[in-house]
Amino acid sequence: MLNLQISKSRNINKISITLFCIVIFLCLFSIIMNQTTREKRVRLGNEIFVSRYISELRGQRVGLVVNHTSLLPEGRHLVDSLVEKGVAVASLFTTEHGFLGNKEAGQNIKDSQYKGIRIYSLHGDIKQPTTQQIKDLDVLVYDIQDVGARFYTYIATMKYILEAASLENIPVYILDRPNPTGGLIIEGPLLDRELVSFTGPCPIPIRYGMTCGELALMMKGENWIPKHTDIRVVKMKGWRRKYFWKDTGLNWIPPSPNIPLPKTTLAFPGTSLLGGIGINHGIGTQNPFLQLGAPWLDPEIILQNMREKAVRGAMLSQITYTPRSLPGKTAYPPYKDRLCRGVLISIQEETAFRSLEFTLDLIRVLKSHFPDKIKIITDRFDSLFGNDRLRLYIEDRLSYEELKELIKKDEDTFLQQRKPYLLY
Repeated sequence: MLNLQISKSRNINKISITLFCIVIFLCLFSIIMNQTTREKRVRLGNEIFVSRYISELRGQRVGLVVNHTSLLPEGRHLVDSLVEKGVAVASLFTTEHGFLGNKEAGQNIKDSQYKGIRIYSLHGDIKQPTTQQIKDLDVLVYDIQDVGARFYTYIATMKYILEAASLENIPVYILDRPNPTGGLIIEGPLLDRELVSFTGPCPIPIRYGMTCGELALMMKGENWIPKHTDIRVVKMKGWRRKYFWKDTGLNWIPPSPNIPLPKTTLAFPGTSLLGGIGINHGIGTQNPFLQLGAPWLDPEIILQNMREKAVRGAMLSQITYTPRSLPGKTAYPPYKDRLCRGVLISIQEETAFRSLEFTLDLIRVLKSHFPDKIKIITDRFDSLFGNDRLRLYIEDRLSYEELKELIKKDEDTFLQQRKPYLLY
């Protein structure tokens, strides 16, 4: 009986030791995996800034250009983090869609405040900081997630900030962030200089493949802003040009109401143009820019006539839908409350899909099969595309081959032009 009890006791001890070893192993494994995950995650410019640059802000009155995307990876807003560390945040400036990112495109944003700090809107009657707004500042800091398309207005705001700062000799820190469309692929023509505007601030392609820090340096280097502008880019750690958003290890915060997913940014540079020719481009749905349609459109014709090269990296399927007014996203989408037939775009390979290639070939098909329906309905069409060549093609004054050749020439030119400004 005694031997039996001793045997049981030994067995229990062995089991306890085994369980203890398993728990220790799992804990160590978890620590290693968490460390590996942290190492794989891209470290944003704002992380580096908060950990290494605070001493440079001591005794300085700081203005922040921020919105809802200006979060550190743990979810804390940059404003809160800097205030906690004793930085004198004197004022905030915000962009289209507002500080909370919940205003629809084009809506005027009013001045407001955040925890007692004045927020100046740069998307209303005033789009560039005034002398009165920045004269008492010592430093400006820009930390906003962009989408990588020329006509997305955040880069125009960055340019206007840099111009205003140069007039007052104020340095600007650009806290760098990933370009969700990657850093290798270029799409579209260079913007004609006479078409420079708030939706086209620089002579760059539609999809330019640069981070905001790189683009700011290019603005200075190419004399698009004053040469003496004091730009201080705080680089990311771990970002590679080949990265798309899924490679960064970062959470996605929609930069605006109609950019809900990282993959939306891959379609946006091309399918945005469709609204200018009478096509609903997914606005008024839960899938903006990744679907398209119209009441008169026959999706079978699209599926049968699109060239294979234009749809590589994506799967197309037929869809019927009704665009609706969506508060905070769009009030009047094209074909509001009308049944549309069209195509859903499912991007399978980010490295292969070319939004502009897809859109131009789609326009070719529509022009061939629905010539009476395809008409330019906005006077901003040339400025969105970058020049008058797409309009000339639609008006039968330029061939499709000539259009594509001219675009390719501009893309090749820009690939060389941007090289001196690449940081990664």
